[in-house]
This record gives sequence, structure tokens and C-alpha cells, in this order.
Amino acid sequence: MTDPAHILFPSDAPASSQPPEYFKVQQNAATARLMGGQKPATDDAAARMFPNNAAKSGTLPAPSAGLTDPAQTDAAATLFKDDATSQFDEKPIAGFFNTFALSARSDGDVERAEALSSAGEALIADARAAGMDAAELTSALDIVSERQGDTLSPIAPEKIEAEFASGMAAIQQEFGDTYMADLSAARAFIRDLEIIAPGTIDSLERTGAGNDMRLIRSAIKEAKRRGYR
Repeated sequence: MTDPAHILFPSDAPASSQPPEYFKVQQNAATARLMGGQKPATDDAAARMFPNNAAKSGTLPAPSAGLTDPAQTDAAATLFKDDATSQFDEKPIAGFFNTFALSARSDGDVERAEALSSAGEALIADARAAGMDAAELTSALDIVSERQGDTLSPIAPEKIEAEFASGMAAIQQEFGDTYMADLSAARAFIRDLEIIAPGTIDSLERTGAGNDMRLIRSAIKEAKRRGYR
């Protein structure tokens, strides 16, 4: 499906494929941003919507001036983060990806099965390292799973357009004057997840979850928690 009407990712989002030459650099930069250490050097809309062009031109993210100085980080918060990381329950998350990987394997699509397994491992590692609540990630995946059950056949373009329109209206109403900035942060977050776990955007597109207000709200919350602006 190539219809562009998806709220959480742009129409030029790259499909999963063999990584290009610059992939490792791009992946490292995305990982740094996901950890809350960096963000794009510019907030220019075109640059944020076309990350591949920036990567090809050699433009790398610069450290964010808006993030907290590590030297001033509260010690208690650091300790609690370490404790949360040690208690991270990955079983429901791994189970989600294993279910889809087994389904793909049974259909004879070994490549997709392996990609799903790798994506699951990458997302678990990222969430654990970033101090994300496992329950939050599990809840987001439950939404994708729910949407998967509702979309056994390709989603009609008309339905996608309608969900896009209603979703944008809901975001504007809920987040008010900051809705575009909040949405930009969520999109940047999803874009970086796609880099470390190829197939993320494809899953949102296949299921229509990229237009689901519950998932959009969750993505905005987590993006802001990680320091995306």
C-alpha cells in the first residue's frame, strides 16, 4: 500500500530493504536521539519530513540544546531508571513479534519472519535502554494487533483518508496550539524507530494503526518523554 494518508509517518517513508552505505551512521544517530541525547540539527519541516535526503548529504543531528545537562541529572531519577530497567518485562512484547514471525514463517515468508524477530529484539533493547515502561509498549502493540485483526484484507483508500481526517481533527482538538509540534515530535520518534527496527512503519501502514488516535497519543507522550521537539 502506498497511500500517503497516514498521520504518524510521511508519504516518502522508505520501505524495508537492504541498508544503503550510510545506514550505520544513520542508525547510530537515530539510536542517540532515541536515548534522548540528540535531535535533528534543524526544525525545518522539509528536513524533518525527508530524513534520507539529509543522511545522503552528510548532515548529521547535533546535540540538543534543550535537553538536560547530564551533570545536573538528578541522582535519584537515575537510580529509579536503573531499577525500572531491571524490572522490564519483555515477555508480552517478544510474544507479539514471535506470533507474527511464526505466521510469516508458516506462509513461507522466511525473510519477513526473520525481519519481525529482529525488529522485536531491537524495540525491546531500545525500550529497555531508554527506560520506557514495558506496559506502555505492550499497550501500543496491542493496538497494532487489534488493528491487524480488523484488517485481514487491504484497507480501502477511502477509509484511510477518512481516518486521517478524523485523526488530525482529534489531535488538533486535544493538543490545541501545540498539536503540530507534538505531531512532529511523534513522527521523528517513529522515523528513528524505523531506522533501528525496519518494518515499524510498514506495520503501521498495513494495519492502519498509524491513524489510530490511541497510538498517536502514545507516540506523542513517549516522544516528548525522550526529549523530541
